[in-house]
Amino acid sequence: MAFIGNAPTSYNISIMNLELKHSLTVKEYNSLRKSVNWKELPETQAERGLKNTYYLTAAVLDGQTVGMARLISDGGYVAYLADVVVNENYQGLGIGRLIMKDMLDYIKNTLSQGDQVMVILVAAKGKEEFYTKLGFIQRPNETYGAGMTLWLQSE
Repeated sequence: MAFIGNAPTSYNISIMNLELKHSLTVKEYNSLRKSVNWKELPETQAERGLKNTYYLTAAVLDGQTVGMARLISDGGYVAYLADVVVNENYQGLGIGRLIMKDMLDYIKNTLSQGDQVMVILVAAKGKEEFYTKLGFIQRPNETYGAGMTLWLQSE
């Protein structure tokens, strides 16, 4: 995987009792969403989303799930990082960097010789700098237009 922009050079994370796991309950998922003031999802909808996640990393500190990220992918050349969340009480400790490193390493390690993949994410407002430090480029720019969003809701 080639990084465009400022590639990460090192990860200095020294959090005792932090472990990564690759599953999440609906309750943990909604709890993390709520911790950053995101809307909780209905249980069945959250369960479907988690079930169809390509890869998931969750950070557990002293038995409490404090962060997560989900990968949605076509298994070919597009990978979308969704729900990158660290509980506000644990931000700034390097947990997000550790989660992102695990996610990006997973993507890189699944590539065959000569493959490339476009990793896409939508940063929460004010969090863009976090991602640029990991090698992501901001949009819009000279090459790419702005990302766009449309929420649809059942009637």
